[in-house]
Amino acid sequence: MSKVFFRSAADIGPTNTQVDQIKELFRKITVIDEGDLVAIKVHPGEYGNTTYVRPVIVRTVVDLVKEAGGIPFITDTTVLYSGKRFNGADMLWTAAVNGFTFGSMNAPFIPADGLIGDDSVKVPIGGKYIDEITVASAIAKADAMIMISHCKGHPTSGFGGAVKNLGMGCLDKEGKAKVHSPGMPEIDTDTCIGCGRCVRACPWNAIYLENGKAFVDKSVCMGELSCMGSCSFDSIMTQEDYTTETQVRLGEAALGPVKLLPEKIGYINWIFDLTPGCDCFNFSAPVFAGNVGILASMDPVAIDKASLDLINKKIEEEGCIHSIEDVWGIDPMIHLEHAAKIGAGSLGYSLEGLG
Repeated sequence: MSKVFFRSAADIGPTNTQVDQIKELFRKITVIDEGDLVAIKVHPGEYGNTTYVRPVIVRTVVDLVKEAGGIPFITDTTVLYSGKRFNGADMLWTAAVNGFTFGSMNAPFIPADGLIGDDSVKVPIGGKYIDEITVASAIAKADAMIMISHCKGHPTSGFGGAVKNLGMGCLDKEGKAKVHSPGMPEIDTDTCIGCGRCVRACPWNAIYLENGKAFVDKSVCMGELSCMGSCSFDSIMTQEDYTTETQVRLGEAALGPVKLLPEKIGYINWIFDLTPGCDCFNFSAPVFAGNVGILASMDPVAIDKASLDLINKKIEEEGCIHSIEDVWGIDPMIHLEHAAKIGAGSLGYSLEGLG
């Protein structure tokens, strides 16, 4: 049974701001020793997204890490899809545009997996699907980590929180591809018109045109499936149950960073702006439920389970949908259960309100 600490959004006011709540919660997850190099893992948002965790929250954590004697740096990893975070240079540009600069954070932003996303450390995890995973080196070589996760929906895992931040956000490109591998797409050549949009959308040159139709070279495909969004004719398909295996892999991969930094990771879940899609989207859709609050824990599985329970309670109160599962038709408990099964954390928790 892991402790999860909670401050409600309903309690926010002029003398109890989010900054005040973060300061209070941080004391419950102190993992920092004097002189520790401390990774502050965030998602700075894709260019065009506006609902990522606000820089003022991250700056507050930076200041708290320094007060505890740590040496903080802000970090994230490059991505598999075309966009403004595909390489380290573009990621730094996007982070700066979205407000994550040295001037605002008082700490440097370091791409954890290097310039092109291949700087990593191999970690044996012994999962059903993944035997060894590659964790981004700046995270793997840090002394401690504070992970700040924006809770929201996700089209593959149903929910994005601390476990997804570990099992995807802390990996280099090779590791991400292992998690995404069940998503290898197929092309319906009967409906494909050969427009070439998917070819231009794929940064891996895995899609090509032949005789006026698109085809996938699976030897170089990363399975990330952003190509599906480029097709106006629903010609790009994947196996019907690919999200289930992807979630299992996601839960397994979460063990990698946990294993490298045992008892040295503190988790903060920020449950505001509950958008259907993740912060990787280049836009922010309307929320599906109201703000819940902020949670903190030393256990990534427990904090996510508590977050899901609180989100579903909020949904029930508002009567908009039945549960977060309705947002994408995907049960997010799959990746949490497998993260618990492999030893990344526990589903059992006690919720302790503060204030």
